[in-house]
Formats: sequence, C-alpha cells, structure tokens
Amino acid sequence: MDWLVSLWSDSNSVGHILLVYAIVITVGLLLGRIKIFGISLGVTFVLFAGLAAGYFGFTVNTTVLHFLRDFGLILFVFFIGLQVGPSFFSSFRSGGVQLNLLTLLAVFLSLAVTVGLYFAFSDTVSLPQMLGVYFGAVTNTPGLGATQEALRKLCKMLDSSQWPLET
Repeated sequence: MDWLVSLWSDSNSVGHILLVYAIVITVGLLLGRIKIFGISLGVTFVLFAGLAAGYFGFTVNTTVLHFLRDFGLILFVFFIGLQVGPSFFSSFRSGGVQLNLLTLLAVFLSLAVTVGLYFAFSDTVSLPQMLGVYFGAVTNTPGLGATQEALRKLCKMLDSSQWPLET
C-alpha cells in the first residue's frame, strides 16, 4: 500500500510524474472536446489543465520538467520540419525567394523594434523579459528555448547566483 501513497505524494518518483502528466493530458483532452456555441479549445485545453494542476499543488521534479520542455521543443521542431520540409525547396520555383526575403526583412525589423524598445524602456524592462516579448510576438518557440538556454549559460559564465527566468 506504500507504493500507492508514494505514487500520489512523492514528487520525485517516476510513477508520480507519469501519473500527473497522464491526468493533466487526459483531463485537458476530455475538456477540450466540449463545445460551447460550436467552439471548442481542443488540444489547447491541456495547457489550461496544466495551469489548474499547478494551482492545486501538483508538482513534479524540476529536472524532469526541464527535460520534458526541451524534449517537447525538439519534437515540435522535428515534426514541423517533416510537415514543411518536402515543400520547402519546391516553393522556390513559385516566388519562394521573394517570400523568404520578405520573411528575413520582417525578422530583422522586429528585432530592431525589440532592441529599440529595450533601450527605450531599459529602466523598467529587463533583457530576459524583452526577449520573451520578442519571441512571443513572432511566435518562435525554438528561438525562445535557445534564448533561455543562452541566458542561462551567460548567467553561469558571469557567476550570477540568480537566474532571472526560473520559477
């Protein structure tokens, strides 16, 4: 019977971590099927189920949490590549070069605006916050993950004892 108590209470056990994730994902998927006025949140409801689980005190080991975040990011980038990859080179024949140049222009302009806003509001907004705003605005999840890792390494290089983005 101790294993059952450990399964629900020991946040460092693998069984507990799997149980929490399974419950959150299952509840999120089930609630995501509910339609109100013909609209449902679908898979997005898993995010809200995770927020609710955290609010009610379900916790997991932070090392596993960081691993799962990075692993999810890797899977996200991989599957986007599988979906977009085959049509990427064929798109160059039908105006792809111009579209890619416009995309580069948009990225550099948004980066210039972000840097300008950072220097304009440097007394109230920190660099990690501004980078989060930038990558949130361009919806670039891999860029956000890479930026978080770069900031973490920078803080370690500077021997900073306080990482600004940790929860």
